[in-house]
Amino acid sequence: MKEILLAIFLVFFVVSSYAGIFNIGGKDIVITSPEGYSRVTKQMDAVYRLGMQMKDSKNDILAYYISDSKIPTAMAGEVPVLKQYFLIKVNKKLKNMVVSSKDFAEFKDINIRKIKEKLESIKKQIPYSMKEVSDGVSKEFNIDYAMDISQVVPFEPHYETENAIAYSMYINYGVSTEGVNKKIILSATTVILNVSGKVLYLYCYAPKKELKWTRTASKLWAEKVIDNNTQPPAQSSGGSVNGNEAIFKGIVGAVVGGSLVLMSVVLSIFLSIFKKRKKG
Repeated sequence: MKEILLAIFLVFFVVSSYAGIFNIGGKDIVITSPEGYSRVTKQMDAVYRLGMQMKDSKNDILAYYISDSKIPTAMAGEVPVLKQYFLIKVNKKLKNMVVSSKDFAEFKDINIRKIKEKLESIKKQIPYSMKEVSDGVSKEFNIDYAMDISQVVPFEPHYETENAIAYSMYINYGVSTEGVNKKIILSATTVILNVSGKVLYLYCYAPKKELKWTRTASKLWAEKVIDNNTQPPAQSSGGSVNGNEAIFKGIVGAVVGGSLVLMSVVLSIFLSIFKKRKKG
């Protein structure tokens, strides 16, 4: 059995090492996997279904990536504990826009540096988003699952180029399900990219003490994505980026996306208990 799983993993690893091509608003964007991580596919049944609960009403999930060391467990239909992972989303409205370098520069200068000021209004959306996640997990895995967020602490932008800007947050999560109660504080780094005129949100998550790692790893990933695509156009196709909305949607996406760490911890425990009960 181990030999079969290893063979499946090796085949999957070779395939997943290639870059993925995503059509975003009529434009093909090349997105390579972060170094040492592979894209989650439907063949990783439980992890794939769990990860899809990171969706939110503002953004579409393009892909999410887990450590190569977790792939064999995921391919076996189990849920490994995912302490570090990556996620990429695109806003439902922005994906159909073509954003020029000039537009993106204005967006950064006027809006992104006011992230702490925007947080108060964003907090109103968080309970609703967490309820969506909780309801989705409860339905998908047939368990009583409830998640909440007690605090979000954003930091000022720490990385910027012509086509990218990044900021980090600490997010305090709590969850209860089937008698299991867990709390965790995560480090989350968001990189907003302008790739070939398309605005993307790249997210990187890890335990609180690994904030520096999320910043370094997400920067390396963002650079790979930019290098594999064309530069944004000089002129936009009309319209402009609503900075307030872009920040709002980016933070909501980050908060929802970070829930996978806690979901994987709880689900790995719950599914293990469920299997033991079933065998008994």
